[in-house]
Amino acid sequence: MATFHLQGHRRLYIHNTLDQGAFNAKSAIEKKLLEGNRDGIGFDYMSCGLMLAFTFEAQVNFFGNRILKPWNHYQRWKGKVERVFEVLSIEFDWSKRPFVSLWKMKTFRDTIAHGKAFEQDLNEDVEGASIDEVRKAFNLKQAWESMMTHDEIMQAYDDTNEIWKLMIEKSGIEITETIDQVDIVFTPKG
Repeated sequence: MATFHLQGHRRLYIHNTLDQGAFNAKSAIEKKLLEGNRDGIGFDYMSCGLMLAFTFEAQVNFFGNRILKPWNHYQRWKGKVERVFEVLSIEFDWSKRPFVSLWKMKTFRDTIAHGKAFEQDLNEDVEGASIDEVRKAFNLKQAWESMMTHDEIMQAYDDTNEIWKLMIEKSGIEITETIDQVDIVFTPKG
């Protein structure tokens, strides 16, 4: 068995991995739409929405850890986001873009994470102009499905990137300081 001495520095930031996951899901959606193939596209939207929610929170944790000491990664989402925005002098309104998208993705994430089982027996005659009208009246979808329209996800993707760029700009941190880096020398010993 060999022994090695390690010397150097590494930075591994989860927000980069999550952001890449959101990009990959978005790319899969765009490819499927271009090819006219919608097989499993709902899961691609779901993946993209979840990745966006986690990406943004990881980005907030990155800045919180960088500019606020001590930083609590586990504090409630809204409090830590607003704390980072305050220190970075970012004015926000949760009811307007781009901030509303962040809130929607957080709500979507919570809906998935804290989903509850639902069961209902049905045995009745229903009138409607079409089967689609009857389906719509009974809301046969999962709660999260109404949150995941194409426009909502694409808007959230763009808005999450816009806020990330704004946080970088306001912080004065160089973009290169936000990416993963491994600079380690492995030297054999003995």
